[in-house]
Amino acid sequence: MWFKRPLFLAGAVLFPLLIGATAPRYVDQLRTFTISLSQPFLELQNHFSAFLDRQIQFLAEWPKLRMENEALRAELQRMKTELEASREIKRQVSRLEALLHLKGKISDRSVAARVIGRDPSHWSRFIVINKGSRDGVRKNTVLVHPDGLVGKVVAAGRHSARAILLPDAESRASAMNQRTRDVGLIQGMGSSRLKMTYLDRFSDVQVDDLIISSGLGGIYPKGIPIGTVETVVSEKNHLGLYALVKPFVTFSRLEEVLCVSSQTGG
Repeated sequence: MWFKRPLFLAGAVLFPLLIGATAPRYVDQLRTFTISLSQPFLELQNHFSAFLDRQIQFLAEWPKLRMENEALRAELQRMKTELEASREIKRQVSRLEALLHLKGKISDRSVAARVIGRDPSHWSRFIVINKGSRDGVRKNTVLVHPDGLVGKVVAAGRHSARAILLPDAESRASAMNQRTRDVGLIQGMGSSRLKMTYLDRFSDVQVDDLIISSGLGGIYPKGIPIGTVETVVSEKNHLGLYALVKPFVTFSRLEEVLCVSSQTGG
């Protein structure tokens, strides 16, 4: 039985050769069939090999890609910061141009100031500005804004000053209805609205009438816009009227003001 194994191996080798010699057509068909059968596996192998190559390359380049990504993020953030700073500068320039235009209309004896502090109390409305006696700002210096009247200085140091705003409950300003010329007193209410009192009960004051400073009292110049009438109410004693006025100035957003020397100084 020892010779059967070599004979089997010899037959296994010689049989395909004999078939190939006697019937080459069948060999070609068998080869074609074998190739067709193995092609999907070969393509899958190629795809898998290419996928592995890409993954290996990606992993090799990952630290570099991460550093480049972080650099791009930092550059994008820097550009966003610069863009926002540029926009803020443009807004500030626009506000200062409006103040400069206002200065030319009101008085040459005026100076622009920046708001550097606010009273944190909800019961009062005060601001601190970065101009003081060194700049000609003193007690009763009037503060105005391109939108309208702001208030007045109540205390001035050398480099800064404290001012009361119109909405403060202690604030008072003589005012006039531009249309009817009726004069009254603008009082702060500690809120977003002002109250115009001492109006004659026969006054023709109406909603949307423009209220301006009257120039009486020796502090506020005449003709500075204050706001518009929102409501007209009869006093409880029916001897007069008062009006609720919506101011033009948004006091919570003040950033710059124009300091105008008052008529009397002080």
